[in-house]
Amino acid sequence: MTDDLRRQPSAGRIALLKLAVVAVIAGAALVSACSQPSDSQQPGAQQQQQAAGEQARKEADEKAWADAEKTGTVAAYTAYLQNFGAGGHVSEASQRIVALNEQARKAADEKAWADAEKAGTAAAYTAYIQNFGGGAHAAQARQRVTELSRKEADEKAWADAEKAGTAAAFTAYTQNFSSGAHVAEARQRLAALDEQARKDADEKAWADAEKAGTAAAFTGYVQKFGSGAHVAEARQRGAALETQGRKEVPSIDIQKTCQAAAGAMVSLMGGTTTEQDVNACLDSEQKARDQIVKDRATYSAADKRQCMRTDVYLPSYVEWLTCLEMERDVRKMERPEQFGAGPWTLPKVRPAINTAGR
Repeated sequence: MTDDLRRQPSAGRIALLKLAVVAVIAGAALVSACSQPSDSQQPGAQQQQQAAGEQARKEADEKAWADAEKTGTVAAYTAYLQNFGAGGHVSEASQRIVALNEQARKAADEKAWADAEKAGTAAAYTAYIQNFGGGAHAAQARQRVTELSRKEADEKAWADAEKAGTAAAFTAYTQNFSSGAHVAEARQRLAALDEQARKDADEKAWADAEKAGTAAAFTGYVQKFGSGAHVAEARQRGAALETQGRKEVPSIDIQKTCQAAAGAMVSLMGGTTTEQDVNACLDSEQKARDQIVKDRATYSAADKRQCMRTDVYLPSYVEWLTCLEMERDVRKMERPEQFGAGPWTLPKVRPAINTAGR
């Protein structure tokens, strides 16, 4: 019986083995439970960790923003945006960057304008326009360029006119720059040059008249320079020479000469003598005498003695004048070193007094 009991487990021993297995399982479960948190404890820890991470990120964001604001530069705000693209101050950082860039652009604009104003040249204003075509002073800069370009051209034209110093140069300046800075002065210079030219011409004409020393020369001066500096003297000297010349030219009774000549013409050719024929003769004789008086200084004394003879039949001023002019011109031809080698043209012979007026 004892052997049988040994061969077959008893009910108590089986129960005991079962209890041992249960205990082992329970112990393992207890150990596992002690080494791992429970399902109710795990979500709370994760939230704590997330909260801690979020807090750290916010603190870093605020510190970076505070540093950027403290620096206050475009580079600082740009660095903030790069490091905290989703930060709490992204929008404000972008606005600050735009504002700083605009401020820098305005500052550069104003500095460039100040530099251009300081230089005050067309080139400086042109450079401003090229760099700041839409700047605050672009319109004013363009106006300055136009004004300075016109001014520079004006000054150059005036310098050229002054360098030339002629009436033509000053006239050209006034025509090209009618509202230029030197128009009034140019007109004054023109008036002065005109006056000087008039005076020079006056003096030359007077010198020529004095050199000639004839009544005709002084009369010609008076005719050309009615308000010249020597008009009074020219009239006096001309009148004196005229008086002297009339004294030097022998007198002819041209009334008698013309009447006799007309009668002789009628005897030769027939017909009748008219008052018109006599008057034409008288006019020719008077003009010839005036010409002799006017040009008497150009005739030699020998020619005067030879030509102006009152003891001939029917003396005539017309014939005297013809004789004097021919003798004078022959003498000129005999002096080629003074008058050239020719050819010369002899004066036109006036009609005889007997045919005057026909």
